[in-house]
Amino acid sequence: LTKTFKKINAVENVSFEVNAGEIIGLLGENGAGKSTLIKILTGVYQADEGGAIYLNGKSVYLSDPLHSRKLGIGTVFQENSLIPHLSVAENIFLTREPRNASGLIDWKRMYGECDRWIRELGVNHINPRTQVRRLSVADQQIVEIVKVFSQNPSIVILDEPTSSLSENEIQNLFHIITTLKKKGVT
Repeated sequence: LTKTFKKINAVENVSFEVNAGEIIGLLGENGAGKSTLIKILTGVYQADEGGAIYLNGKSVYLSDPLHSRKLGIGTVFQENSLIPHLSVAENIFLTREPRNASGLIDWKRMYGECDRWIRELGVNHINPRTQVRRLSVADQQIVEIVKVFSQNPSIVILDEPTSSLSENEIQNLFHIITTLKKKGVT
């Protein structure tokens, strides 16, 4: 894959393969193109001519992030996308809130499902009713991961997930990544 911005190659002839359930890390200096590559793999950017993306052996064109998500690719970007004044559960379900027969938000179901996903990832210290602004940066990142996990992805991409975490928080993140791998997530 190649991506050029105003005659500057952000990504040039990148090729790699990831197998189901595998965990890999892309390493490189600032400006090496890691975030640009992630944005190509999630439909935020489209690669320039040439190159192809294969998912489960089939060539795919990732037209936009929603299409990428529908194909099972979930992404936690380096920039936080949470809304601070909303609760953890409200952020996780934003735009896809469970509804009751009357079409109203089913709050009990929303908080219950959020709590289940938090427990599945082993981060029981986060309360689904807590406003996101009251969480540490590390816990906000965990909420972003739970949000992606709740969409049942087969692939999860984390963009610089340890950049603002302490050693203990990094170990917690690695535990979550291992939990996702055990569930068959790449």
